[in-house]
Amino acid sequence: MAIKTIVVGADLGESGHRAMQLAIPTARATGATLWLVHASEVGLEHAWRDLPIGARAAAQALRERFKGRFENSLQELESERKRCEALGLSCQTSCEEGHPWETILRTAVSVNADLIAVGDPVGAIGLPERLLGSTAERVVRQAPCSVLVSCGRLREDYTGARIAVGVDFSAHGIEAVRWARDVADGIDGEVALLCVVPHPITESMMPKEWPSVLQGLVSSARSRLDQLIVSEGLKANTTVHVLDGPIGKTLCNATADMHADLLFVGCRGQRRLRGMMLGGVSQYCLRYSPVPVLTVRPRG
Repeated sequence: MAIKTIVVGADLGESGHRAMQLAIPTARATGATLWLVHASEVGLEHAWRDLPIGARAAAQALRERFKGRFENSLQELESERKRCEALGLSCQTSCEEGHPWETILRTAVSVNADLIAVGDPVGAIGLPERLLGSTAERVVRQAPCSVLVSCGRLREDYTGARIAVGVDFSAHGIEAVRWARDVADGIDGEVALLCVVPHPITESMMPKEWPSVLQGLVSSARSRLDQLIVSEGLKANTTVHVLDGPIGKTLCNATADMHADLLFVGCRGQRRLRGMMLGGVSQYCLRYSPVPVLTVRPRG
């Protein structure tokens, strides 16, 4: 895929560091420009007009402390920019107030990003985070482009990496296959296509007819995967796997079992409550994938 601009969520901590570990080699391989985005969630310009007179001195001191943190963030971001340029990369920075996911999304739209790289969402386990989602989940849900999330185990060098791709034959799933094909060509890697046939019923209520129905579904899916390899120009060493079970869990388990290094899945985006109540394949993979996840969204 043509990648000219990559927006990176740079929180200047471990999560941002992991995002940079994926963004830098991607930019080096594609010649893309990096946009490092850092957000301060503290309103530095807040006047606190309603505070009583006795509290204003303390409020001013707190504002100065926040301002100092913001200036330190600017310096760290500039150091990151210089490090990228020392590697021969084109790099821009943006540091502003606001929620991280909003700032990342706003920048991605303004620079017409082809890819967003964000840190690991693991750790969003409290009730507010469950309801609203981590920064990575919110970015994936609303992003105008594909998003690379630094889940799980990272490699120092992705040359020769194995890419697992979740295929459901939707437009988003086909686009994920195309991304995998092009990335694999660029890193001399290999692709494994994974199609999961979900169980419509629980195991405790499995009718005796289900095994034969499943066999027919598996055979049909395998045939379609073989046709996909030809139609999308994948390499002859592309492997296909048809599995059954819960889609997200099965994809993550299969990715681990085959020792894949990356997992690509199509992403339609979801409304907040639908994602919370019903879950989603991409949301599950963000939380439980053993390796980085690329959620692929076709560009309009």
